[in-house]
Amino acid sequence: MAPQSYMLIMRTGPNPGKTFELTRNEIYIGRDINNDIVINDSEVSRKHARLIMQAGGFVLEDLGSTNGTFVNGQRLMGPHVLRAGELVLFGENVSLSFEPGYDADATMASSSMQAAPYTTAPAARPAVSSPIPQPVPTAQPVYSGQIPQGPAEPYYEPLEEPKQTNRTMLYAGIGCLVVVLCLTVVAIGFVFDYLNLYCTPPFDALFACG
Repeated sequence: MAPQSYMLIMRTGPNPGKTFELTRNEIYIGRDINNDIVINDSEVSRKHARLIMQAGGFVLEDLGSTNGTFVNGQRLMGPHVLRAGELVLFGENVSLSFEPGYDADATMASSSMQAAPYTTAPAARPAVSSPIPQPVPTAQPVYSGQIPQGPAEPYYEPLEEPKQTNRTMLYAGIGCLVVVLCLTVVAIGFVFDYLNLYCTPPFDALFACG
């Protein structure tokens, strides 16, 4: 009898409904194309999690991902033995259900019974094979009354403007003021020369007029 097989079915994410057969003893999941299961989503780390086959089942382990791995809304803090029907989340956007695969032995036995020729003797009733589990659509995952904790947002202290910039602006302002004053003095002198105001009251008291 062949061992029980399992699969992951994507419920939410970039490819809803996509099925991943779990046929290897060690399966890596992440955004990088070198993983066994590639999920192209910004919430998924380059190497996010790992599945390890043990005693006919699979153990799920988070590999230090940024946004975390959750099972039924609870964030993994260590290896977790998956059970059929459990919902696995990678970050907040991607969810997959862990389901048993198809029983190849039962399917082959059912096919051989249907192909057997009829005889005069009463034929034995063929064994009824267990129905193939159908994916059950689920709603968005429920987090048991709380949203999974994601990574803390980094805090950035506001950068102070360099004192050199303030000092440069001060010097530039003083320079502009000096230029304006010089231009004003030149303009007054030009007006005095042009109108010959040096010997005109009341300016004749300030200048010696010959």
